[in-house]
Amino acid sequence: MLVVTLVGITLVFATEFGFIPSFVFALVLCLTTFALGAIAVKVMGETSIEPVSGTSFIVLLMLVLIFKNLLGLAASDAALLSLVGTTVFGGAISMSGTVIGDYKAALYVGNRPMHIMKTELVGIIPGTIVSALFAGILSLALARGELVLYAPQANAFAAFAQIMLGGETPWQLLGLGFGIGIFMELLTGMGTAFGLGMYLPMVVTLPMVVGGAMRDLWELKVLEPAVERDGLGEKGRTLKLLNTYMIATGLIVGEALMGTVLAIYYVLPLLGGG
Repeated sequence: MLVVTLVGITLVFATEFGFIPSFVFALVLCLTTFALGAIAVKVMGETSIEPVSGTSFIVLLMLVLIFKNLLGLAASDAALLSLVGTTVFGGAISMSGTVIGDYKAALYVGNRPMHIMKTELVGIIPGTIVSALFAGILSLALARGELVLYAPQANAFAAFAQIMLGGETPWQLLGLGFGIGIFMELLTGMGTAFGLGMYLPMVVTLPMVVGGAMRDLWELKVLEPAVERDGLGEKGRTLKLLNTYMIATGLIVGEALMGTVLAIYYVLPLLGGG
């Protein structure tokens, strides 16, 4: 896959941007996808959230610096390659998190890795076709003003690229963020998760805080008294603790169903031309 990606991306983009920029573009994508993918998996294990935004900003910063400052491309070409590269990287990281989640669930119920891999590969092909189709539909609707979507990550990428390419990059603030991130990693072991929490808006992080507080309150007021009163032991405590997982699973499934209904509601008029 690395060889195919390296050669394929180089040949496709060489017709427009030249061989050297295209080769560097493909090389950076291959290296960052595997290197930063390991970091993304680590954070996903800590927080159950794939840090696509945080790691994608790293790739965006690298690509802008390489194409603008190192290779000296025009601002428009540097912006195009940087944003396309970041999009490809973000898609690859998202898929890695999905595959890892599928592997965990499948191994728990007794499936073999070979069978899991066959299933993933078979599902990727039709999934790619459907995703590309609806991405085109949604992008046209957005361009025509028929659909309004809040896209904090896309807006952040656009603003960040404009700042970097405009020649007025606040390097002091970027360096300050580096220092805070290193300190939080040393202090808590979850520096990336801390940075991701600072990036996400309050409307996203507040439900997580409320959910965590409810979980702690349940453990303190219900679980621990029950363990002491009934003498359940460690095994009994673990089984009782699974009750919160069942509630959380129900919440996630309910939210996913509601999201699917809303997606159908917004997309159907676009398919009919209305």
